Amino acid sequence: MADMKTKVVTVADREADIYEYIVYGNKIGANFIVRAAWSRSVVNDNNESLGHLWDYMTTKQCAGLVEVAVPESKNQLARMATVEIFFSKVNLKRPKKERFSKESEVPEVCSLYAVWVKEKNTPQNAVPLEWMLLTNLVVENFKEAMEKVDWYKLRWTIEVFHKILKSGCQVEACRLQTGDRLKRYITICSIIAWRLHWMTFINRTDPQKPCTVLLENHEWKALYGKINKTSAIPNDPPTVREAVRWIAMLGGFLARKNDGEPGIITIWRGWQRLSDIADDFILFSPT
Repeated sequence: MADMKTKVVTVADREADIYEYIVYGNKIGANFIVRAAWSRSVVNDNNESLGHLWDYMTTKQCAGLVEVAVPESKNQLARMATVEIFFSKVNLKRPKKERFSKESEVPEVCSLYAVWVKEKNTPQNAVPLEWMLLTNLVVENFKEAMEKVDWYKLRWTIEVFHKILKSGCQVEACRLQTGDRLKRYITICSIIAWRLHWMTFINRTDPQKPCTVLLENHEWKALYGKINKTSAIPNDPPTVREAVRWIAMLGGFLARKNDGEPGIITIWRGWQRLSDIADDFILFSPT
């Protein structure tokens, strides 16, 4: 359990922009950052209409400009986007929908803070970067607004971790019959997924580090011997980049001259093979 000094913040994409969800977060005191999907009605403290969320935020002054890295996608190149930051406290009005069986149980107004991230001077043929973030954490200055933006940017890292769990570890395909068994299985897979996630992160941020930051001695030595088909193991370990590419090669990565960095699926397959190879290395190593 986290200690009392630890702040837990739930970061969610647009699928979580559900009125009952954000109201419940406020009710139980759970911190969250949710990217808005709906331009909900905004009211003042007297419940008088101020328009809808996006229109209301255009009435606020820009608090500052920052640069945000936009990753490469199928339709556009990677770039640094200059974005404007707006923030304001907002009172969101309960939507009028039949799903509320007892409207008295759902507050008519939910008070939050909105942080609007809007790209300025978007390049031609590029998709503008725009996030409308809703949070129950206090945002009263530019520094606090940027803190929430930085936390939301970490969501993609979390998505990659979940991808490793689902696509690599195949946790959704297991058939363990009981919840307790599933919890234990997911716990083990989460440790593996985090190690692979850490490996890909270091490979992208500091690829020239020695691979001992990622691998035990017997692991990198077994990997070196397997890839180079030799029992003459050097004293100095290879770099992180070399080791990660070798692991991916065990999983089917071709490592051709113009190939980019290996993906997580090939690294996962290679990691499974390396685990067996490293165990055999321990068994049959003369030392």
